[in-house]
Amino acid sequence: MKRMTRAMVALAAGTAAAVLALPAAANANPANEWGPYYSHNDLARVKGTIDITWNQPQTNNLVQVTGQLWDDDSRYYKHGGKCAYVKFQVSNLYSHHWYTTKKYTHCGYGTAKHFAFGKKGVSSLRFKVCQIHHKTKHVSSCGDWNYLYTAENE
Repeated sequence: MKRMTRAMVALAAGTAAAVLALPAAANANPANEWGPYYSHNDLARVKGTIDITWNQPQTNNLVQVTGQLWDDDSRYYKHGGKCAYVKFQVSNLYSHHWYTTKKYTHCGYGTAKHFAFGKKGVSSLRFKVCQIHHKTKHVSSCGDWNYLYTAENE
C-alpha cells in the first residue's frame, strides 16, 4: 500500500510539473500557421503565422502576426474587378472592447502583399477577408469573422 501511495504522489507531482511548464513551453514553440481564409466570393484570401509570448508573471502578452494577402480577382476594374482586403480587430486584456488594429489592401491579380504587425496586451484577435473597390474604398463580399487567438483558451 505504501509503495502504491508513493507512486500516486510521484505521478501527481509529475503531472503538476508538466501542467505548470505548459505556458513556458508554449512560448518556446515556433509561430503557428493559419489560413488560408477567403472572402465570401473566394476572390481574396489571406494566410500567415501567429506567435504569442507572455511575460514572466503571465500578466501581459505580445501577439505577432505575419501574413500574405492575395488578390484573386482577374476581372478588369471596368468589369467589376476589386482588390483584396483584410481587417484585424483586437480586444485587450483589461477592457475586452473590440477595435480595429490593422487593415491591409492589395490590388494586383495573382500577387500577394506581405504584412506584419505586433500588439501587446491582447485578449482576443479576429479578422475577416473582403474585397474593396479600388477607388471608392467600398468594402464588399466579406467572409465571416475568424478568431485567430483568444487568451482564455490558453
